[in-house]
Amino acid sequence: MIQDVASVERTGRPLNQATPESFWGNRVVSPIVNQLTQGVSPREITLTLALGGTLGVFPIFGVTTMLCLVAGYLLKLNQVILQSANWMVAFIHPVLLLLFVRLGERVVGAEAMPFVPSELIMEFNASPAAFMKRFGMTGLHGMLGWSLIAPATFGFAYWLMSALLRKIMTRIQMDRSDHA
Repeated sequence: MIQDVASVERTGRPLNQATPESFWGNRVVSPIVNQLTQGVSPREITLTLALGGTLGVFPIFGVTTMLCLVAGYLLKLNQVILQSANWMVAFIHPVLLLLFVRLGERVVGAEAMPFVPSELIMEFNASPAAFMKRFGMTGLHGMLGWSLIAPATFGFAYWLMSALLRKIMTRIQMDRSDHA
């Protein structure tokens, strides 16, 4: 592939290569730009990122990867981008888990379950069956809360990713026109 001379002159690197020290550049921008320059549509990438982020905060630990895998397969989405979006939201997952549980409890009028992570982990490790018996409804409350918020989360993420990808596409087109 012929490198974009204007981009190399301006930044010291090709457009589709981020600086080595750039976390976001290496893990987000470069893969997306590579997909855009290989023919994947901005709409597909936007859908994939928004869906990966939305499914990535599903309130049951350990199932988000499988949810993304199945959704990506059914919708024929890029699994690398989908799973990357899933993993990028993992750091907010625990906080949102509590939010989803509390919302679900409020909707059904359930009493708030104590939520002390260290105790939950200890109880799960002691007896997964007893843990499920005690906290099974809490998981359902979390799924209810997530299902109420997920459409808005997806819509916002789709809108945000659309705006970001438009900027990236404009930059790619400007770099290509500078080269021509």
